[in-house]
Amino acid sequence: MNVPKILALTIALLFVQGCASVYKPRNSSTSIVGKDTGYYRYAHQVEALGNYSITLSFSGGGTRASALAYGVLKELRDIQIDTKDGSRVRLLDEVDSISSVSGGSFTSAYYGLFGDEIFEDFESRFLRQSIQGTLIRKLFNPIYWWRSLFTGLDRTEMAVEYYDRAIFRGKTFADMPRSGRPFIEINATDLNAGSRFSFNQATFDVICSDLDSFSVARAVTASSAVPVAFPPIVLKNYAEDCDVSQNPMWDTALHNMGKGDRSKSVVDYVHSLRDAQAHPYVHLVDGGISDNLGLRTILGRVEALGGVAGTIKRNPDFPDDVVLILVNAEVKPKRSLDQTAAKPSIGSTIDAMSSAQIGLYNLDTIALIKDKIKEFETQLEALGHPTRFHFVELSFQSITEPNVKDFFNSLPTSLELNDTEVSTLIEAGRQLLRENPDFQAFLKAHNGTLEQQGPSEVNCAPLDAACWLRAIGKGDG
Repeated sequence: MNVPKILALTIALLFVQGCASVYKPRNSSTSIVGKDTGYYRYAHQVEALGNYSITLSFSGGGTRASALAYGVLKELRDIQIDTKDGSRVRLLDEVDSISSVSGGSFTSAYYGLFGDEIFEDFESRFLRQSIQGTLIRKLFNPIYWWRSLFTGLDRTEMAVEYYDRAIFRGKTFADMPRSGRPFIEINATDLNAGSRFSFNQATFDVICSDLDSFSVARAVTASSAVPVAFPPIVLKNYAEDCDVSQNPMWDTALHNMGKGDRSKSVVDYVHSLRDAQAHPYVHLVDGGISDNLGLRTILGRVEALGGVAGTIKRNPDFPDDVVLILVNAEVKPKRSLDQTAAKPSIGSTIDAMSSAQIGLYNLDTIALIKDKIKEFETQLEALGHPTRFHFVELSFQSITEPNVKDFFNSLPTSLELNDTEVSTLIEAGRQLLRENPDFQAFLKAHNGTLEQQGPSEVNCAPLDAACWLRAIGKGDG
């Protein structure tokens, strides 16, 4: 390429970047809030609610997280368990809600929209696709540059278009069932405030916006928009267009959340969003920045309802068993920074710093959840409603075979893995759940059994290290 062409391309790139910064927000205004038809957790109904309260939390981690979460869904599908009336149901049908972040949001959103269809085509539509390669090819397509120059299309909007067409089929939150399936909570991060932002109508009420007309693909893109690599998803703040107190939960939530420094920070953030003059726009990026596990959203929801006392008040038939399953795809790769006196590159430094911060925050979040569970158990006992809590934590760190653990810890946080890696992750999700002691205790107490198991490309027993090593290409045979 000669010098004039290089200069022309450089000038075009500058124009493109300028245009991309003014891409219009795609959320619409509403003057009516608190309507029963909105996608609210408190108005969401799940069939057979009352047998068990089961909540799933899917962490971030690209396709690695998506595949691991998908494996857990497959295992829950194949487990049958007793109900109070003596019938048998799939454990998956007892799941009330799913909170998800980043890569985990692809799996949760797809299941929320399409139900069991996920087991038919999610692998072909997403897990086994070269998503990252496709986005890179689109980035260098002349059509993309032309549209960027004249419409402000940027990398994030390009991803939204692709996800919307190839994965989520143009669906909006109006297509999310209000009953019969879990309530799906997709989480992102407000870049300016550093606070969690959840895609539910209660959050959209604060900015007087209509979630039903909002693209699910756009929400998932926001949840997984790694800063710098992807510009933020931008929402217009219409806070002056409605009276948020019309939402019956508004005053209750603010009162309940206003206790304690941590909760007060959430209330302060909500109040800041009500000032559309000071904050006319909301910029959303990867949810992993504010909570890479998706657990704090679940805790915040309970606190907004008034803790366990408020929850029981709204649900007199509150189940005797509460199960919280954390699918944590966090990895701890081996780094060579301390093997040489050479100063690490900028990229290596940023990677190590971000991983360390996320890892420490994850530990703090898990410790907080465990403390809250003990507190809730004590409160419920005092209220005359003893409840068994089962915190089921699934992570690669529980794997004892060093080479197998190293394999999973070496998997990148990207949207592109090979078929062997995807197959192994799916099976790992199944077996990590199946072998978890807390989960086993819950199943034993309620006659839970693995009734069927679909075909798997990795047929290894949990303790058969040699088989797993062969499956991941690190053993003989």
